[in-house]
This record gives sequence, C-alpha cells and structure tokens, in this order.
Amino acid sequence: MSKVFHIDPEKPSAEVVNLAATVLRDGGIVVFPTETVYGIGASSTSFTGSHEIFDIKVRPLDKPMPWLVENDDALLDKYGVDVPDYAHNLAKAFWPGALTLVVKASSIVGKDFRAADGTIGLRSPDNEVVTELIRASGAALIATSANTSGAPTPTSFDEVEERVIAAADISLDGGETQHKQASTVVDCTGAGYAIIREGAIAEDLIMAAARGE
Repeated sequence: MSKVFHIDPEKPSAEVVNLAATVLRDGGIVVFPTETVYGIGASSTSFTGSHEIFDIKVRPLDKPMPWLVENDDALLDKYGVDVPDYAHNLAKAFWPGALTLVVKASSIVGKDFRAADGTIGLRSPDNEVVTELIRASGAALIATSANTSGAPTPTSFDEVEERVIAAADISLDGGETQHKQASTVVDCTGAGYAIIREGAIAEDLIMAAARGE
C-alpha cells in the first residue's frame, strides 16, 4: 500500500513535495492532482517507471503518455522539432493550463516514449503541486490520468481506484480538481492545427489563439 499524504494544491508542503520528488528521481510512481484530473506519473528520466504505469493502468503500449513540463513555450523546441508558430501561440496563450500540444518528437525523447508516428504530447499544468514536482525532481513528468484504461477519469482523490493508489509508491490527496475534466489535446504537426480532444478549453478559443489573437 502506498503512502497517502494530504496536500494543499495551491500551497503544497515543501516537505511532501520533496519526498515525492525523491520517489520520482528514484524511478518510483506518484499519484497527484492537476487542475484537470488526477494523474499518475514517473520521471521522464526513468525508463522502468513509465512502463510500470502502463501495467498499472492496463494501458496498451502503443498508446504513449504525454509529458508534463514547466511553463516555457521554448520547451516545445527542446522536446519537439519543426514546431509551427501557431503551436507557440497556443502555448503562450494557455500555458500553464489545460492544453496538451502534440508535436513531432525531438531526439531527446526516447523512442519508447514516442507515439508510433514519432510524436509526443506536451502540457504545462496550472497546478502548483505538479510545478513543484517538476522543479524538485529536476525533470519533466511522464503522466496520464490515474485510472484503469477505460474506467472513469478521477476528478477527486476519492475517485481514484484503490488498486491504483496501492500500486503507486506515494499518493498526494489534493481533494477535488479545478476543472473536473481532461485537457484539450491539439495536433500541431501539420500546417494547421487539429483538435484531437476538446476538453477544458473550447475550440473557438483555440482557433483565436492559434491565429495570435
């Protein structure tokens, strides 16, 4: 059974964050709140951690997980290549926030972490817990929703399945999430954007921001 810690999503305890960051650096698994839904993640430096998440979620290996990064649109060019200007416009408009941008992955992203088409999803969450975890662990997080694939996505800690909590090394209970729905996912690999999933950010807002408005 993993250790469960209650945490303030707006003012997270440095002690708890550092404990969770140590788990991440050691290749462990952490359940944590974001502003959208609860996530389960591992450090992007950990090959075994990400594969454990696939096992915990019973998630197909050909369905890669997005990376959670700091609020800097320049990271699109670190983890991606040939990133179009409109993707930077979207990041500047909605990061940190509930927007995942799919770009062509750079060589920094290992082949096991890319989709079959060579892409990766990147998001900078508007959540202090995640921000502090990234900073304290020193790396981006490979993360996805904290549920069995196909099961309801948890928007509060009480909705996270007991078996997922048990399988993680540490779980952070931040109560209910802000948006209570997943992020909007936008494909930024072509000349124009394409919405893969409309979530917390509506399509009309995406359209305007992509044009730089």
